[in-house]
Amino acid sequence: MKREFFKARDGKELSLAVWDEVEMPRGVIQISHGMSEHIARYDDFALFMNGEGYIVFGDDHRAHGYTDKDALGLTGDGDLFEDTVRDEIELTDYAKEKWKLPVILLGHSYGSFIAQRYLTYGENGLKGAILSGSAFMTGFAVTGGKLLSKNKIKPAVKDKPGKLFAKLSFGGYDKKVKDGYNGWLNRDKEEVNKYNADVLCGFTCSNGFYHYFFKGLDSIRNSKYAALDKSFRILIASGSEDRVGGCGKLVRKLYNRFVSLGFKPELKLSDGARHEILNELNKTEVYRDFADFANSLI
Repeated sequence: MKREFFKARDGKELSLAVWDEVEMPRGVIQISHGMSEHIARYDDFALFMNGEGYIVFGDDHRAHGYTDKDALGLTGDGDLFEDTVRDEIELTDYAKEKWKLPVILLGHSYGSFIAQRYLTYGENGLKGAILSGSAFMTGFAVTGGKLLSKNKIKPAVKDKPGKLFAKLSFGGYDKKVKDGYNGWLNRDKEEVNKYNADVLCGFTCSNGFYHYFFKGLDSIRNSKYAALDKSFRILIASGSEDRVGGCGKLVRKLYNRFVSLGFKPELKLSDGARHEILNELNKTEVYRDFADFANSLI
């Protein structure tokens, strides 16, 4: 893995991880990572995809990783969610120009909602997209979140830790799974322990972060994806016991949403798996599914 920096349109420097030691590469996988984690956690998967002939790269999102290691989870100026979406669009352009190969977007969890919002603006030359650990968020998950966060966007509290939102989401998932701290992430104890010990993981994002996130979810909910070609290929992948996806319910809602809009997405639910399917006990099967999907696009 190599570290590089990318300067976004507003001058923000994003820390990138690049896995490009591939002879005669056939394509590029662009990863949009999840909330309260960072891109280096995808090292094992990236090396696997290198072996399949793909260059892999991704950024540490704003408020995450080495991009903002001294301001983890903080909002900064502007609309953090939309700014991150724009970053991913710019990074696709960067990848196409640098490697001149087909680019496939892989978004996980928070990164999958970034990817969903990205696609509302069109495919931007992407060959396809994988939405991992995702969902179609409607109802109180969005309206309640917007309402609760409305009063917390004031300057005095905007960048204080959003403990209420973290408790309602991550804390609630742990209560239901009952498998130790952050056991809701996956069934591999070693991987969960590594996450818990990582200083760049598990931080509580700010009230402002959640406010812009809920705004983004609302934009996704209201979008008809009019700018996206109906032939665009999408793989929706999740664990059957992923609490973010409502143990499959909200994942199927996402699948049905795309179908209702005229798309032909693919759906993969890994039996027994939790949220982080790329770190699960059956991750080699998930790796294979993702590689097969990528290969079908090239």
